[in-house]
Amino acid sequence: MTKTRLEENFLLRNSRHLLLNEFDENSILRLTSARILIVGAGGLGCPAALYLATAGVKNIKWVDPDNVEISNLPRQVIFTEKDLNIPKVSAGKRMLSNIVPEVNIDAIHDQADETNLNKLIAGCEIVLDCTDRFKTRHLINKFCIQNKVPLVIGSAVGWSGQLLVVDPSSQNAACYACVFEKNPEFIDHSCGAFGIFSPVVGTIGVLQAGEAIKTLLKIKQTAGKLLLFDGLSMSFNQINVTKNIHCKVCSNSNGLKS
Repeated sequence: MTKTRLEENFLLRNSRHLLLNEFDENSILRLTSARILIVGAGGLGCPAALYLATAGVKNIKWVDPDNVEISNLPRQVIFTEKDLNIPKVSAGKRMLSNIVPEVNIDAIHDQADETNLNKLIAGCEIVLDCTDRFKTRHLINKFCIQNKVPLVIGSAVGWSGQLLVVDPSSQNAACYACVFEKNPEFIDHSCGAFGIFSPVVGTIGVLQAGEAIKTLLKIKQTAGKLLLFDGLSMSFNQINVTKNIHCKVCSNSNGLKS
């Protein structure tokens, strides 16, 4: 049976992934049907969204409250000076739609918090935390545990980056609160209060996209491993992290404690 031009273009576009032993046509179709939530459209969210869209993910819910500023441009590489003062998610949607016309991005210009996270997560199969605040990470982690949705958390400051995959279905893997306990005395500055080496945040964002794809396709699960990246020494380290049986977020069966 002769393939249609659409089928030929689909296979050709994804041909390099299809050469991998872990991928087949069903893998690509799985990505096209997946629904992903990205919280944050900064230095992490931009490369993550770009690589997810170009890998075949068609349904992305993208939330961020900020507008593009000129200080963002060295890290948030899908924006240009023409996007200044425009909501990041709107500018990002336009850019990604130019690159992948079939992508469907629900751009939400809002802050993710306890009032809307349940609604934002609803219907999504995986969440990427691309935010820059400790409090927000804890909230996203809590709501993902409650909704039993896998979570890929990235962070970067200075020359350093971190990556953690949280899988609520895993009995032994740690959640974010297991590893980083809440500290009421902690001063929660955004990344704008510190320096950041641009390629570091880009590296972590790309890795988040990769872990999200692998999680969706069940390729080599990495939950329970905290990845540490040092962009100055160009080194990666990985720490195995196990569930804290006293964790107030994930240690009970329902994950409903705060």
